[in-house]
Order: sequence, then structure tokens, then C-alpha cells
Amino acid sequence: MRMTLDDLKASFSLMGSWEERYGLIIDLGRQLEPLPQDAYVEANKVRGCMSQVWMISQTQPDGRIVIRGDSDAHIVKGLIAVLLMVYSGKTP
Repeated sequence: MRMTLDDLKASFSLMGSWEERYGLIIDLGRQLEPLPQDAYVEANKVRGCMSQVWMISQTQPDGRIVIRGDSDAHIVKGLIAVLLMVYSGKTP
């Protein structure tokens, strides 16, 4: 089962320290599906980040947008996972 934003909020509320929350974010990033090798191009790179970040999206036939991403930094990759919880699979 995939973690939802509500699950994340509940988990954060039970954790006592920022280190535990930080660890959970990193674990979420580790669970991201890898991008295809051809996605690591300049056109998919997020500009302005201190880390290397790539994001791609695809519109489904029903109008939902599926977003995927990756980063070379563990915490940023986890933050991408949180972003995908909020936006991926939704309609514009």
C-alpha cells in the first residue's frame, strides 16, 4: 500500500523528533519508482535547485496527470515523494 498525505501527517504526529521525520522522508524517497534512463535530460531538469532534480509528467486518457521525479540528494528525493502524494494522479 502506498502512503497517502493523511498517512504522512499521522506518522509525523506520532514521531517525537525531527530526526525521525527526516528519516521517514528519506525512506519515502527510496520507494520512488526509478525514472527511465532517457528522462535524465536537460529538458526535464528542475532549474534553481542546489541538487540535481528531474521531473517528468504524463497525462492519462481520463485527464489525470501522473508525475514522476528523481534527485541525487536523499532528502530532496523524499520531498519529491511528498510532492507526488499531493499532485500526482490528480486532474489539473
